[in-house]
Amino acid sequence: MAATLCEAGELTRQNGPVKGIFYQPWQSDLTLTRLDWEQRMVRLHENGLDTLYLQWLKYGEIDFLNAHLQKDGLFIQVLLDAAAQQGIGIYIGLFSDPEYFHSLNLSTAELDKYLFKLREKTLHIAVKFQARYGKHPAFQGWYLPEEIDDLNWQSAPRRKLLNTHIRLLGQALKSLGQKKPVAFSAFFSGALSPEAFAQFCQQLLEETDSYVLVQDGLGGRMDIPTTRRYHESLRRIVSKQDRLCWIMELFNDELPGPAFKGKAVEANEFNERFAVVHKSFMGKRLALFSLRYWLDGNARLSKHYRQHFFNTVGKETLKAPR
Repeated sequence: MAATLCEAGELTRQNGPVKGIFYQPWQSDLTLTRLDWEQRMVRLHENGLDTLYLQWLKYGEIDFLNAHLQKDGLFIQVLLDAAAQQGIGIYIGLFSDPEYFHSLNLSTAELDKYLFKLREKTLHIAVKFQARYGKHPAFQGWYLPEEIDDLNWQSAPRRKLLNTHIRLLGQALKSLGQKKPVAFSAFFSGALSPEAFAQFCQQLLEETDSYVLVQDGLGGRMDIPTTRRYHESLRRIVSKQDRLCWIMELFNDELPGPAFKGKAVEANEFNERFAVVHKSFMGKRLALFSLRYWLDGNARLSKHYRQHFFNTVGKETLKAPR
């Protein structure tokens, strides 16, 4: 794969309707090499993507902050360096608890205690990352891995807990220095109507200064007509549109029930899901989920996108972070 580097320290500007993509690290990814990651970042840059959402630094006991690639040093150092070479910024996901959704069944009082402990774990790993990589040019912001659903936060006491949790985390993260932006995701399952869910997102945005990325649900929970109604309500009701973003899912869940097995969508499904997104959500307000599906099958979705949705922008150059 040929890099799009021009002269040293310069990158050709790439232009397309999508700027962000998610990446969930798994232990199997530690077999990748530095060259693998450099090639992946070149691919993302060639697709015009300039923002990577790293979903977590620690998943349960699996610690990616301190994990080493089998051959090429610390995983997170390699990831950051490869991203910086292509002018890509990374939102750093923090601690993800595999028991998070199960814990939402706790009583409100017990949930309050759980969220306090979750904040402690999240901030513990954030402090360590900040100390080592806080000035790295690829470090763009923070991402909170706990996904906000429309079922478990409907009562006033629970919404107060949630708002407090997100607000305190945001304040603590910004107090670490540089005041990097904070983002988290939310999703609809039909527990709230499109209008009620949009009002919920509006409330979340009013209570914090974080960014909310809404999952389109088309990977398994929703159909296109239903998702379109939620999308339209979000556009109509939420006033803080500059902090509301959309996540386009690139997979289908092949297993019924709670088990999950994702498979990358076909090109025609990509086109259908992209057609749901209003032009106002393009660019920085649109992210793909996820890198694994984007590069699956010899990067067929990446190639399809570049062929059918991509516009080049002359020979203007951008300074790459050094």
